[in-house]
Amino acid sequence: MSVLINLNTTASSLGGGAAAAAGTGEDWKLTVGGTWAVGDKATLVLTDGQTGLQTQLGAGSITGLSPNYCFTYNNKVYMLAGSTAYFSELGGPTAFNDPNGAGNGFITMSNFYATKEPLVAIAPYQGRLAFISRRFTQIWNVDPDPANYSQTQVLPNIGTIAPLTVWPVGDMDIYMGADNGVRSVRVRDASNNAIIADIGTPIDAIVQPLLASLTDAQKAAQCGVVEPTSNRYWIYYPMPDGSPGLIYVFSYFPSSGIAAWSTYSPTYETAVPPNNGANGWAGLTVGAKYLWTPGAHVLSFTSGSTTFTKGQGGSFVCDNATAGTLPVNLGDPMDGALTLITPFVPVKFDVYLGQVWVRDSNGGIYQYGGANGSTYSACGVSAIAPYLSADQPGTRKFFHGIEAAFQGTWSVAVSTDYTSNTYKTVYSNTDSSFQRGKIPMQRYGTHYSFDFEEYSNGYALFSGAAMHFNPGDEK
Repeated sequence: MSVLINLNTTASSLGGGAAAAAGTGEDWKLTVGGTWAVGDKATLVLTDGQTGLQTQLGAGSITGLSPNYCFTYNNKVYMLAGSTAYFSELGGPTAFNDPNGAGNGFITMSNFYATKEPLVAIAPYQGRLAFISRRFTQIWNVDPDPANYSQTQVLPNIGTIAPLTVWPVGDMDIYMGADNGVRSVRVRDASNNAIIADIGTPIDAIVQPLLASLTDAQKAAQCGVVEPTSNRYWIYYPMPDGSPGLIYVFSYFPSSGIAAWSTYSPTYETAVPPNNGANGWAGLTVGAKYLWTPGAHVLSFTSGSTTFTKGQGGSFVCDNATAGTLPVNLGDPMDGALTLITPFVPVKFDVYLGQVWVRDSNGGIYQYGGANGSTYSACGVSAIAPYLSADQPGTRKFFHGIEAAFQGTWSVAVSTDYTSNTYKTVYSNTDSSFQRGKIPMQRYGTHYSFDFEEYSNGYALFSGAAMHFNPGDEK
């Protein structure tokens, strides 16, 4: 038996359907109840039941913080807020709250030392980190795993209010501006334990009255740097009235027995071309500081009450709007140079590509050493030695000559009267005197002092000076 089936091959569209949609998971709604107060935070941690991985939502450990210091060390970013140090995960500079992050977390330092003071700075020290507040320093071993962080030493009565003054010098020292001057955290012995070193003692008598006149905000504006070429530490002290202050520079070369402080004036120089005839200037700013660098043909330079004779140069404060020179012969060229010295107020130092850069209070940026790192400013250098007695303070002496060794263009003046403290120039040249023989002079006294002035725009170095004298009778 056979059956005949008729097939309908015509397709008809479905009616009343809906467009396709992707699958969705479950939708949960959470309500946090209770009474809310200003500052309350909510944190939700979701844990995967199969993998155990956690996802954190809402507020974390750094939510709402305003960190005052940021520092990178060993592939982590550290931030300070209050008395707590926060650190990111390894290689993750933005991950501070991730439950799955490797190495992120925080430590409240006040839990490990009773004084609750805000942390202001961090510095590396002997493979560890020094966490610094105003009046104490804690040294910690740090590790990729926060569980292995440990405090190794607490140094009370050493700290800073000015975080920008904290700079490591190598891996053995940390320099900083303290409330009573400049202090150092230094290795004591082979144990690598730290001690407090009063490297600023020679200038404490100078800077402590200045610090006493500053507000806390002004003290916090101090800034410093370590100049990488010579490894000298700089610290800038602001003035109470906001005017430009001085940069104090620490030269420390223990193998040579040198530990000395000097000062730099934060300035930049602008050449002033003659504009009042071939050999004269007009329109100078009264009260501004200028530098005169003589040439071979100039007999003298005069600006108001300031006069430099042939071969002499130096800086002066202008008290007359005009200045001029007198050449040896009328046909000789005017080959001296006048430079305007303009001061500025540093607010931040930094080192980039081996050079010091500084930003001033007006937003200007200056590069120490110029683009090539060896451009020397024609700002003038001065140094005064203390009064010396040649180990014979009670003996009258007849001083009859000096010697001086240097590079550059220097002027050497001598004083043998510490009461009047009046110096007279006895030698001005570009060559050391030791090859020429002693420079003759005649002075009497029990003590003597040198005043050295350098006024060229090239490299300058003063090596030393010697005084020749015949001892007389006892006073």
